[in-house]
Amino acid sequence: MKVSPKGLVVGMLFLALGTGTTWAQNGYDLFQQALVKERAEGRLDEAIQLYQRIVQEFAGDRTLAAQAQLQIGICYEKLGKVEAQEAYKRVMEEFTEQYDVVAEARTRLVALEQHTDSSGEKGIVVRQVWAGPDTDSLGSPSPDGRYLSFVDWSTGNLAVRDLANGQNRLIAGKGSWSEGFALYSRVSPDGKQVAYSWFDLKDHFYDLRLAEIDGSNSRLLYRNEEVPYVQPADWLPDGKHILAVFQSKDRTNQIVLVSVADGSVRVLKTLDWRYPQKMSFSPDGRYIAYAFPPKEDSPQHDIFLLATDGSREIPLMEHPANDLLLGWARDGKTILFASDRTGTLDAWVIEVADGRPQGSPKMVKRDIGQIGPMGFTRKGSFYYGVRLPRNDPYMATLDPVSGKVLAPPMRITERFQGSNTFADWSPDGEYLAYILRGDEYPAALGSRTLCIRSLESGEEREIPLKTLSFFGQARWSPDGRFILGIGGGTKRAGIYQVNVQTGEVSLRAEGELSHPALSPDGKKIFFVHEEPGEDSSVRVRDLQSAQEEELYGVALPSWIRHMALSPDGQQLAFAIDDQGTQFVKIMPAAGGEARELLRLTKPEPGILHAFAWTSDGRYLLIGRWSGAPADHLYDAGSGKTELWRIPADGGKLENLGVGIDWMSRLRVHPDGRRIGFTGGPQRFEVWVVENLLPELGSTQ
Repeated sequence: MKVSPKGLVVGMLFLALGTGTTWAQNGYDLFQQALVKERAEGRLDEAIQLYQRIVQEFAGDRTLAAQAQLQIGICYEKLGKVEAQEAYKRVMEEFTEQYDVVAEARTRLVALEQHTDSSGEKGIVVRQVWAGPDTDSLGSPSPDGRYLSFVDWSTGNLAVRDLANGQNRLIAGKGSWSEGFALYSRVSPDGKQVAYSWFDLKDHFYDLRLAEIDGSNSRLLYRNEEVPYVQPADWLPDGKHILAVFQSKDRTNQIVLVSVADGSVRVLKTLDWRYPQKMSFSPDGRYIAYAFPPKEDSPQHDIFLLATDGSREIPLMEHPANDLLLGWARDGKTILFASDRTGTLDAWVIEVADGRPQGSPKMVKRDIGQIGPMGFTRKGSFYYGVRLPRNDPYMATLDPVSGKVLAPPMRITERFQGSNTFADWSPDGEYLAYILRGDEYPAALGSRTLCIRSLESGEEREIPLKTLSFFGQARWSPDGRFILGIGGGTKRAGIYQVNVQTGEVSLRAEGELSHPALSPDGKKIFFVHEEPGEDSSVRVRDLQSAQEEELYGVALPSWIRHMALSPDGQQLAFAIDDQGTQFVKIMPAAGGEARELLRLTKPEPGILHAFAWTSDGRYLLIGRWSGAPADHLYDAGSGKTELWRIPADGGKLENLGVGIDWMSRLRVHPDGRRIGFTGGPQRFEVWVVENLLPELGSTQ
């Protein structure tokens, strides 16, 4: 989730650029001035001049100069000037060794491509409409293209952005994070209402709610404890029903229509545990298009058409490639979809008449990149979100006795910068594992790749995880034969193990589980159980008998956030959030009393995504926000995550002096000196494509 405020973005850029030499520090001061002009004051022309000075006067600092040149392009792009393309090309041509900056310049350049046909008429135009630390792409455009609905992550409330003046306005919510937060919103056909999911932090399940777009009123539309997850997908064109997905406690899914008048539900189709990706009504309301894995073990999606009256369903697009629905064009005759059938993810269209495909699909835009569809306006403009990943695996070196930093954080790999996640060190300390995501949309929704890297030679071996659309929180098994983690997607959610020699993937425990850890003898697995709408607990399962025991539980609205098994397998440490107050507790792994080790309350910075034992079992390492305090458990405040430690038998917190943005996946090498973790927040942008289907005309 994108939650960082503007101050954190400035800090992120400076951390990425490094400290530089003394003479170059003036360049970083100048860079900060330029950022203020660009981000805080909106004086883009003045910011460009400052960035140009940096490129000219501090050319010797290649990292700084490359970032400044990239910012020149971004400023020109915000101004809508063609100079942006030349600025990005210069980054790619003159700073080839600055991989992450070049990758972003290439992504932006591709998105800015404009095409002109032989008659000189305006062709496809792609432009950015929103970028910044508060950007969110989980909503939709209003039919007239004036507003975007979104989640305001500083409060968790539902909001709209006026695209004409760039102003944001809250329209529904509880005022703060104390009760819950909004997700997934869809603007009604008349542009007057917004349907959205609301996650109740007290009961830990989702409601379906409605809000007036002017903020005058909001109301609960549907709530059912037997349906802990609800996601609105689209509105019936007459505005009387909302198309949604319901997920029951047994994790089966349904495609439903919910009445706007009284919240009554009509089930259109009952599915298994597989989840439909993106659903869209035809403009006449007769059909629903959606993407769905055709087989239970399929990593790809096909596109299906379901008659709204339930009379029939047909496969619209059956192909070995991954076909992902983007939306139904306003002409009612064309469906826009993404497909990787050519090797890159491209935009295609297929003509449809009376619920059946007409002819063969046609490509309309090549290499659209990693996008999230938001929807069409009446004029045919297509809005979408772009995720610019910034996660990378890092390694720092510490003295295990004194805690003194011996080497600051450095990237572990230079490949696919910004798109990788740290996993774990092997038990013998000779290898590390990390998750390679890549930078294409199919990688975001489809397979992952597990990389095994030799610390001695630097050689890497890749293990494709073709049947898992996500895999994380990975831990190496004590015997070094498997890597264990949470996964799911094309398979049921649960804890999976991957054979590091054969790549075979197998399910070890099913359910909404997290933070898996194997006992030293490999016979038991510890994890956190966290089904939606249920109390969370720390549990242990005997892998031979499949018998399961609850070791510690908390009642809603409290929930268990992290859990780690000590190196000797004798103790469990876990973090609990209780409506903003956070506790760290330790208990025997065999069961027994839990003792409180640490309590953090506002305005103290809290624990966030970083939690591990040192290799000798004497300390717990935690990630803790520095700078301004967070307003809620999801908000970073202004600052970065710093690494702290606390004695496992009790004592004071000690700051170890290692900091990075958004630290997570903390792992300690068996030598006790090397610390691995994932660092860097993600950024989101919203873009619009105009004239994507010019031959179809407008349906105003």
